Amino acid sequence: MSTPVPFESLLDIEGIVGAVRWRETVAGKGAVTPPFLTECIGNITEDRAERLMAHAEAAGLAIMGISQLSHLRASHDPSVVYPLDSYYVHSMRGSVVCTINRVAALIDNDVNVDIQKLIAKMNLIDNS
Repeated sequence: MSTPVPFESLLDIEGIVGAVRWRETVAGKGAVTPPFLTECIGNITEDRAERLMAHAEAAGLAIMGISQLSHLRASHDPSVVYPLDSYYVHSMRGSVVCTINRVAALIDNDVNVDIQKLIAKMNLIDNS
């Protein structure tokens, strides 16, 4: 088992503007109950953190659903990417990386961030 990474260490990565982590309000009912904000760090307001969490939760549930349907439809096909552990949303000014363990990071697009390295670190954050 890997050693958990402190959530605050995400701010050690140049280009990370802020980050949030959250949990389900009722375990196992993510699609039914709103998420609960656990913590936000960096240059992000609580309102922005709440919106980021809600959007990331909804997108994560949709992406996981699509991935599972694709896997069930063609589990024999090696090109089906499953299971997923994260997703990346790129925009003109900033981007967002979210991991399925319910951690999201805002990225300044003016900085070249190693997304694969960031995701590997985010996946090690204990968010229980």
